[in-house]
Amino acid sequence: MHHDPPNQAGDDFAFAALRIVNPVSLHGKDVPEREWLWPDWIPMNSTTAFYGDGGTGKSLMSQQLMTACATGLPFLGYDVLECPVLGVFCEDDETELHRRQDRINSKLKLEFRSLGNMQWVSRVGDENLLMTFSGEGRGEPTPFFQQIVTAAKRASARLVVIDTAADTFGGNENIRSQVRQFISLLNRLAIEINGAVVLLAHPSQTGKSSGSGDGGSTAWSNSVRSRLYLSRPEEKNGDPEDPDKRILSRLKANYARTGDRLDLSWERGAFESNGTSAAQTLDSPADRIDAANRAFLAGLAELTEKGQRCNVYKGQPNYAPKTIRDLTNFGQGFEVSELDAAMKRLIREGRLESVEDGPPSRRRSCLREVAPDIPGI
Repeated sequence: MHHDPPNQAGDDFAFAALRIVNPVSLHGKDVPEREWLWPDWIPMNSTTAFYGDGGTGKSLMSQQLMTACATGLPFLGYDVLECPVLGVFCEDDETELHRRQDRINSKLKLEFRSLGNMQWVSRVGDENLLMTFSGEGRGEPTPFFQQIVTAAKRASARLVVIDTAADTFGGNENIRSQVRQFISLLNRLAIEINGAVVLLAHPSQTGKSSGSGDGGSTAWSNSVRSRLYLSRPEEKNGDPEDPDKRILSRLKANYARTGDRLDLSWERGAFESNGTSAAQTLDSPADRIDAANRAFLAGLAELTEKGQRCNVYKGQPNYAPKTIRDLTNFGQGFEVSELDAAMKRLIREGRLESVEDGPPSRRRSCLREVAPDIPGI
């Protein structure tokens, strides 16, 4: 029997196409910090599924999240990444998005001219599939998917909200392989923008009755890295205890603890946090933010007294949030992302400033406190 000789060129090409890593190459390198859009709730470079029954307000909450990211304001009392955002809304027309944003602005004391980092597109009445499937079950991205990628990159968006899965998934939600291909497509979008994709979806009847909040095949929950569920409190005598109350639960988290929840209220067109529930062991959002502010200022003061310079530039030596976390006791118990948010918050409030000094040939950046007057430090 004749055997063809090995195709060395073909083998080399196939090998080169794989992104193979030898762990030896990581020796001595800093372990990268995990990046979050919303610490513990929405990780970067992946897709988060956000479930909620019709009328609970998941579209409103998503637009409120977009607003917080675009302006650097807290979201439900928590710090989120300040960044450009893009929303793709398939169920709300432009007038409804306008009205909803006006209510959010009133709640947050914003003006439309403050929303330069925010873009959205209404797709009501359009063909909105992002992936279609052949008879063999192989998924193919649609031109609309590429339009979203292009628009997100042009806007430098690091958050893309897609509302909803029912409008954009062109397969059978009970076929595992099709669901996984679709989520992989959205993960590709997240990686290309170095950001997060939040996919809104409706729970199945079983998901609602069981409290799991998922829908269709378990592949949906298994494929995403994080899954959130917005629901109403348990009903009494068939009616909600309070029609304006909601519960936001983190029902899946590959990189954080599951089971945490926030008790929320709808008030004047937007949601606000009522603090933490008994089931949540984290500090309250306001207390956590205040503690991070104080820890940052105390850590910076200690390093300054020791002659250790800090700067605001991520990835550079003496990056303040990482230096404070690693070299002071004050930074212990906080993620670098929390201290980074504290630093940006204190700069916005005029408590910190970044200055340059030294000779013209060796100018160096230095972070310093402007008003060291916080009591109790």
